[in-house]
Amino acid sequence: MNTKNKFKDSLNKQLQNNEFLCEYINNAIEENDLEYLKIALGDITRALGVADIASKTDISRQSIYQMLSEEGNPSVKSLFQILKSLGLTVRIEPEHRKAG
Repeated sequence: MNTKNKFKDSLNKQLQNNEFLCEYINNAIEENDLEYLKIALGDITRALGVADIASKTDISRQSIYQMLSEEGNPSVKSLFQILKSLGLTVRIEPEHRKAG
């Protein structure tokens, strides 16, 4: 097994843990980078099963693959549907800024 496959297998195992999964998504959101968020959601949907996510969201497997691809441009609604299917919710909080 090559290094890339070992990494993917390790990541897939870690993504079975809800705390790790949340940390992964939160990190992508905090980076404010849509490409990173698409990569993270792609990793998660593949690890947990695209067919399962598709059935929970009523979004076709093909559409999920397409929107999370490099060329994809997922809507906010689609992103929220995927997050909800994972048992996650989005919460907005004020940014904490240092005084001075």
